[in-house]
Amino acid sequence: MDKEAIFYELMETIYETSRVINSYESIPRKYGTEDELYMIEVHTLNVIGDQVKTTTSEIAEIKNCTKSAVSQMVDKLIKKDLVVKYRNPDNYRELNIELTPKGKLVYDYHKKLDLEEYRNYLKKLEQFTAEDFEKYITLLNVINRKTQSVLNDKKSTM
Repeated sequence: MDKEAIFYELMETIYETSRVINSYESIPRKYGTEDELYMIEVHTLNVIGDQVKTTTSEIAEIKNCTKSAVSQMVDKLIKKDLVVKYRNPDNYRELNIELTPKGKLVYDYHKKLDLEEYRNYLKKLEQFTAEDFEKYITLLNVINRKTQSVLNDKKSTM
């Protein structure tokens, strides 16, 4: 197979992977509490937990989505007692978002689960070297930047 055909197959495989991941993410799960959470909720908790204290704008930038979408998600997480939102004492116009103790439990549980899952994947990928993974990361970053550029162009024309 020539380079172009292999690249075409790679792109089709990436799209298929995206579809499989989207299906996988649509299944609610328990993450150390009785609450069933969707991955989008847990990944939002991860962003908040990784930042320790953050704002809607920061989360939107990290997740590449709108502040409105983040606000809706944060409201859901508040109702589930996973995050709190409060005024920044140093900047009254800014609202800070932090994990609650229950949110921290979910955050820690998910981090541990990811680590175990990634280790299981790694066992099945022993034939690949660290350099192979680095090349794939580079390739995906190029594709992601190009795709993000197209998205940004579309947003600016709306």
